[in-house]
Amino acid sequence: MAAEPGRTLTDKKRRIRVLHLIDSLELGGAQTALFAWLKEHDRDRFEVHLASIHGTSESFFYARAKELNIPVTTLSPRRWLPFYVFRLPLQLIVGRYDIVHCHLFASNWLGKPMARLFGVPVIVSQDQCNDAFRSRSAFVTRIDQIANLFCDQVFAVSRSIRDYLVEHEHVPPEKIRVIPNGLPEVPPAPARDFFRRRVGGAGRLVAQKNFERFLRIASVLLASDPSYEFKIAGSGPMEEALRRLARELGVQVEWIGPQPTLDRFFTEIDLFLLTSDFEGLPMTVLEALQAGVPTAAMAVDGIKEEFVDEVALLDPASSDSEIGQQIVALMADREALSAQTQRGIALVSTRFSARNQIPKIERVYVDLLARRRRS
Repeated sequence: MAAEPGRTLTDKKRRIRVLHLIDSLELGGAQTALFAWLKEHDRDRFEVHLASIHGTSESFFYARAKELNIPVTTLSPRRWLPFYVFRLPLQLIVGRYDIVHCHLFASNWLGKPMARLFGVPVIVSQDQCNDAFRSRSAFVTRIDQIANLFCDQVFAVSRSIRDYLVEHEHVPPEKIRVIPNGLPEVPPAPARDFFRRRVGGAGRLVAQKNFERFLRIASVLLASDPSYEFKIAGSGPMEEALRRLARELGVQVEWIGPQPTLDRFFTEIDLFLLTSDFEGLPMTVLEALQAGVPTAAMAVDGIKEEFVDEVALLDPASSDSEIGQQIVALMADREALSAQTQRGIALVSTRFSARNQIPKIERVYVDLLARRRRS
């Protein structure tokens, strides 16, 4: 069989070696987005490896990587045990990677300079969110700025993240490519009857996600209709404080902890409520829409950019009472709910399809690698 024009038979056989470097394999939106990539990437053209700055074989997503037949390395068993400082250089040397793709803070700060130092031809990073850890710290912003000097391309999941990088970290606009997150394809979501009043939230139980507001809104909903029920999936350092607040407010919540998949969770709720203060483009919202679940979310960052009438957009400046009444009105209109869910399903299947998004990233990989080899 003849080789493609411009390529030798040897080039055709050798796949491009890509290392995805991420802080951990625990529950998180960045991890969920990455595993959508791992599931849908072009295995004929790319040989993909995964390395986690810290973690063990018991980490949340470790088994998922094995199921996808992705070689995975955990560089240190614990966050504050810096074996990764020594093991990452060894990984880069032995792996002989063409591309290193960094995700989250520690991976960006450590991975980009090290990859450049050890001669990796192409270095890219993924920027998921403008959270308070970065935006409120001049020190963190400065570290980000320095790390960004070592990369060839930044993928931002929303325009608001691109604008932040340009304005606050002075990244050249031409160095940033906006490519929203994507989801793997799944069977069509079943129709819903919208008779129940089960409201769910999911995510890490940290300050940024503002589950305190979720609980206060839940209290408003219960005051209007005692039949409302609440379910929260996830774990984090604020779990005990949130459980205490729920008891103080008289809100009974089913706390189901972190889940390997939210498929069952979405079949058990009638509204997905996101109350985050910061979000790039949350995977939980995309998953809810794909599952045909009516969704209400704070109109912040990528959420207000990407959605018009597929999501009930909540004004962060509104009171908890006002938002509660908005949700009550939404839940009462079954025809509007049905139409909203159909728009959401259609949008995810097109704009947020991993099968459509991943080739865009892979084309950037190939272009950057060709440019580097020419120079």
